[in-house]
Amino acid sequence: MKTAECSTEKSQDTAYTWRVNLESTEQYWKGWFQGLSDLFLSCSVPKLLLLAGVDRLDRALTVGQMQGKFQMLILPQCGHAVHEDQPQKVADALATFLTRHKMAESLSGFERPSPCC
Repeated sequence: MKTAECSTEKSQDTAYTWRVNLESTEQYWKGWFQGLSDLFLSCSVPKLLLLAGVDRLDRALTVGQMQGKFQMLILPQCGHAVHEDQPQKVADALATFLTRHKMAESLSGFERPSPCC
């Protein structure tokens, strides 16, 4: 695999400028996510997991969801960044979750949208 070169100059064919050689951090990637699902499940607070799809849901999250340890909401027609692809649906889901668990009070006129109810 060819090593990417860092560049502070803008390329003619792209709108992005890479300032860091991301490949040099690859050795740390696994550690960023290792045990994250178990840590998420061990928190003793109400939890909401927003996903674009369930194709990469690991065993711990699958079992935890079946046991009712967290609320899971699938937002179809989203990419990796659900908050950017469907901002209104994410806002509705968060508002509904927060009011349901009495972490916030709804403003007058707020209606819980489906399927977040």
